Amino acid sequence: MFKTLGVLLAVYVTFAVFRGEVYAKSGIWGRTIKRVDSASYFWTVIGIYCALALALVIVF
Repeated sequence: MFKTLGVLLAVYVTFAVFRGEVYAKSGIWGRTIKRVDSASYFWTVIGIYCALALALVIVF
């Protein structure tokens, strides 16, 4: 089950990179981060999601 979640998260990350926006938890809810508005925060979130996807596939 975790491997499936990891693969789905990797697909979402790929989609988010091509689209240029990603949804991330911020405060109580969350927000959409756009690459053109905040490139460093966008790539930080992408990196965290990639690490999580990799951990879900390899570790769990």
